[in-house]
Amino acid sequence: MEHELKFKESSPDSRMVIPSEVLEESGISAAQCAELHQLRHCVAVLQGKLTAYELIEVILDLNKMSEFLVVQLAKACGTCDGCGDCANENKCGIVVPPELLVELGLPRNTKLEACADHDNGLILVGPACYEHDLTDIPDDFLEMLSDSGICLDVLEEHLMAEDTVYGE
Repeated sequence: MEHELKFKESSPDSRMVIPSEVLEESGISAAQCAELHQLRHCVAVLQGKLTAYELIEVILDLNKMSEFLVVQLAKACGTCDGCGDCANENKCGIVVPPELLVELGLPRNTKLEACADHDNGLILVGPACYEHDLTDIPDDFLEMLSDSGICLDVLEEHLMAEDTVYGE
């Protein structure tokens, strides 16, 4: 499976074009029906009709692609060095009664962060200045990343900062 093939050119009417040679090398000829599957941040083009064995080949290739992407994430995050932060991640976050959020006009699923007001001895809670953190990752996938040795503390930093960790 070729992972380095990149298409940066688009046609004059702003549509992305997949060269027929690429489709043919994938086993999809121009005369065949193809299915386009829109996924989050990617698309998959499948031959319209597949035998059981061809479908297994597609599944295996998609699995290889998934493994490749996890390796890229691991390179960006590094491996956990046993600092203890990854194992002790508190996924509970800050919990505020929903009626208080509503009273402030905030959605119930608003991410919150806290800071200390040392002068008044208060902990101030407000909307977070980031969109994603580890709480957005399904538990089973987070466990797989952790079992793979990926540093979850660095991953969360990347999530919160919205860092680009793949591509240019």
